[in-house]
Amino acid sequence: MHLRSLASVLLLCGPALAAPTKDRCPAGPNVPSPDSLGALQALHYNNLAAENNGTSAVLVYDRLTKTKAQERCASIGESLFPFESAPEASRTELVYQLDYLVYAKDLRPDDDVWVAGSDECLAYSRTKKQTYSASCSSKLPAICTSRVPPTTDVNSTVVTSSKIAVKSNEYTLTGYRDARSFRFLGVPFADPPVDELRLAPPRAYSGPRKIDATKFGSPCVQAGYDGNVSEDCLYLNVYTPLLPERPGAVRRPVAVYFYGGAFVSGAASEIEYDGGNFASRNDVVVVTVNYRLGALGWLATGNLTTGSYGIRDQILALEWVNKNIAAFGGDPAHVTIFGQSAGGQSVIAVLSSSAAQGLFSGAIVQSAPVDLPWYTREVYSSLVVPHVASAVGCGNATASEASLLSCLRSVPASYFLGGSSGNASITSAIAQDVSENYLHVSQLIANIEPYMPMIDDSGSGIIDDQFHTLLAKNALPNSVPTMFTTVTDEAISFVNAVVPNLGSAQSFLNTLLGVAYPAALAQAIANSTAFPVNPSQNDSVRITGAEALTHSEWVCPQAYLLRNAVSNNPATFPALYEVEITKGHAGYAGLPEVCFPNGVYNATCHSNDVLPVWGTLNSKPQGVPTYYDTQDWLHSQLLNDIFGAFFRSYDPNPNTEWLRVRGPAYASTYQVFGEDEYRIDQHNPRDETLALLGMPPSTTQNPGLTEKCVVFEDYGFTFENAELTV
Repeated sequence: MHLRSLASVLLLCGPALAAPTKDRCPAGPNVPSPDSLGALQALHYNNLAAENNGTSAVLVYDRLTKTKAQERCASIGESLFPFESAPEASRTELVYQLDYLVYAKDLRPDDDVWVAGSDECLAYSRTKKQTYSASCSSKLPAICTSRVPPTTDVNSTVVTSSKIAVKSNEYTLTGYRDARSFRFLGVPFADPPVDELRLAPPRAYSGPRKIDATKFGSPCVQAGYDGNVSEDCLYLNVYTPLLPERPGAVRRPVAVYFYGGAFVSGAASEIEYDGGNFASRNDVVVVTVNYRLGALGWLATGNLTTGSYGIRDQILALEWVNKNIAAFGGDPAHVTIFGQSAGGQSVIAVLSSSAAQGLFSGAIVQSAPVDLPWYTREVYSSLVVPHVASAVGCGNATASEASLLSCLRSVPASYFLGGSSGNASITSAIAQDVSENYLHVSQLIANIEPYMPMIDDSGSGIIDDQFHTLLAKNALPNSVPTMFTTVTDEAISFVNAVVPNLGSAQSFLNTLLGVAYPAALAQAIANSTAFPVNPSQNDSVRITGAEALTHSEWVCPQAYLLRNAVSNNPATFPALYEVEITKGHAGYAGLPEVCFPNGVYNATCHSNDVLPVWGTLNSKPQGVPTYYDTQDWLHSQLLNDIFGAFFRSYDPNPNTEWLRVRGPAYASTYQVFGEDEYRIDQHNPRDETLALLGMPPSTTQNPGLTEKCVVFEDYGFTFENAELTV
C-alpha cells in the first residue's frame, strides 16, 4: 500500500524534485474540486474596517435539496448559515450581498436560499425578506458559513478544510479560501530562469501538472529583502470572489498588478498587494505578478541577449492570464494592468509593446517618473555591463560577448548583490556613468533607477520605442482606456532621507537645486518665481526643493506627454484620465517623519497611495498605524471604489446605483458620487483643474498650465535631452 502511494506521488510530481525552491505538488488527497462543488461565491461584506468584522459566507450556486445543500457546505468545511440566530447586523449585511448578486444578474430576483435555523428545512426569501419552512426536496442555492479568518501580516493561516482545487487546461491548482476571497498563491507561469534562461526571455511553465498554490513563491533576487529570495521566482497570485467559471455566469473583470521598487526590489507576496479586499469589496479578480529585478532583470550584454527580461516576464504572465483566468471566474477579454512607481513604468512599457497586443484592455499608471527614458542596448554595453561584470567576478571574461555571457550565467546569483553595501556601490557607479554620458542629469536623479528596461532593436515587440516618440507619432501599439495618477509630494521622501533641514533661506534652496539639476536648469529655476521659499516655514528649503523634483520627474513630463496624446488625431487613448491623490497613508515605518502626520508639513509621499488604494490598511497592523482617523478610513474606501470602478468599466466614476445597492459599507462613496455629484472628467490639457482625490475629493490647479512646468518644458525633459556621448 505504501509503495503504491509512493509510486503515485513520483509519477505525478517527480519532475518537481528538480524545482529549486517551491514544492509544486498538491497539498493533499482530499481537496474538493469544482467538479464536485459546482460554482461558489465567497461573500464578505467589506467596509475595509480595521476590525475586519464584516459578515462572511459562501454562496453555493447549484440548486440543491436541503440534504445536498448541507453536504455541499460540509465538503468545504462549513455548515448552512444560521440565519435566524445570527446577529441582526450579520443578517442585514448578508441581505445586502444577496441584493447585489441579483443586481449583478448572478441570482434571479425570485431566488430563495437554504439557511440553517430552528426549522428542519429553512429557506430565506429575499423578496419577502424573511425565512420560511420550505419543502426539503426543493432545489435552491444555499448560504454556507465562512469561519476562516481574513489574511493579515500576523495571521496568514491556511485552514485545511478551506482548500479547493481548480482545473485549467491541463493543470490542477490547489488553493484555499480566507474570509475575503479564494486564493491561489505561488502559481508558476514560467520555468525557473536559471542556467541558460538567466539573462534570457522567460519560457512558459512546463513543470508538473498538479500545483500546490497555497503559499507564495519566492521573491526575485534583490538586495536588502527581509526573507528568502531566489532566481526561481516567476510566480503569480490569483485572488477571486468566484469559482469556477459556470454556464451563464457573469465573468468578473480582471486586474493584473506590477509592483514598484525602482526595478531593483519588490515582491507580489507583500501584504500591501493582498487582493482579497478588491475581490470582496469590488467583485473583481486580482492577479499579482513577480518579475525579475536588478541586473538579472534588465542587463543586456550585447547582441546575444535581449534585455528587458522583467517586461517579458510581465507579458508572459498576461499570456497566462488570458489562457487560464476564466477557470477562476475572470474575464480574459476584460483585463486591466496597473502598477505603481516602477510598476507604473512597467505599465507604460507594456502599453508600448506590440508583443502585448490583445492581452489587456485597460491600464492605470501610478506615480511613474516619466521624465526618465528607457535605456538602449548601447547604454547597457557601454555604461552598465562593465560595472556589473567587474562586480560579479567576470571582468576578465570580456574578450568576447559569448565568454562574458557564459561567465555571467555561471556565477552564483548572490554575486549580483555583493552584499547590501556592495550592491549600493555598483548601482552608484552605474548611476554616475549614466548621468554623465546618457541622461545628462545629476547623479541624484540617475540614482532613482540605475537599471531600466531598454527599447527594442530586434523586432521582438518588447518596448517598440521611447514613450514620448510613440506618442508623437501616434504609434502606441496598445490604445486602451488609461488613467494616470500621481501623489502630491512624490519626491519629498527621497529628499528628506538624504538632506538635513536647511531652514528657509533662498541661498540654501539654490544650493539644493544645484545638486539636483544641471547648472543651467538650476539657474533657470532659481531665476523664476515658480518655486519660492516660504520664510514662515522652517523647513521650506526641503519642501520647496522636493516640490521642484516632484514637478520635474513626475507631474510636468506627464502633463506634457498627455497633452501630446490628446492632441493626436485620433487621440492616442480612447479614454484618458489624470488625477492627483492626496492625504495618503505611510506604508512602512522607515519613511521620513514628513510622510506621517506631524506638526510641520503633512506630505503625501511617494507610495503613500498604495495601502489606501488596495484597502490593505486592515491587513498590515505591523509597523504603521492602521488608520489615522475616520477620514483616513473613508478615503481608503473611496480610492478602492474608484479603482474598482475603472476595473469594471474603464471609467473611475463608480456607478451610483451599483453603490446604492451595496448598502452602508459604500455609503460614503455614494455620498461623493451620488448625492454630491462629484465627477472625474476625462483629461483635457486645457482644463484649469484636475481631480484631487483627498477625503472629501476636490480639484487642484492643472500643473500643465502653471509656471512650474514652463521652466522644465523650456529647458527640455530628460527623455528629450538623453543621448549617449561615449
